[in-house]
Amino acid sequence: MSPSPDESEPASRQVAAAIRGEIHSGELAPGAKIPSVRNLAERFGVAVMTAQSAVEILRSEGLIYTSPGRGSFVRSDVPSAQEPERSPEFVEITKHLSALQSTVEDLAKRVAQLEDVAGRQSP
Repeated sequence: MSPSPDESEPASRQVAAAIRGEIHSGELAPGAKIPSVRNLAERFGVAVMTAQSAVEILRSEGLIYTSPGRGSFVRSDVPSAQEPERSPEFVEITKHLSALQSTVEDLAKRVAQLEDVAGRQSP
């Protein structure tokens, strides 16, 4: 299932909209694991970075959360589809916070890997 050919909407937003629809319809229930970024890219026929951007959009909207090493899951307290839209500033700040969280998670993984390697090399 490819995103619609609507050129005015970026592919990442189209993918996010499709997944958002699955969440609001109940197809992806609270607590359900969403497909991996790679699987989303294959499913929607987009680049991995585009799929990653879609996941970040959903995370910034508060629809999903990511658990390092486990994946991304639908939040149990998903906002209603009828809730008013958030301000562009709020969305932008949330995106930046999400990106920072991802960076911190990546750095934590790297530190753990380095500590593991250092532990194996200690006499």
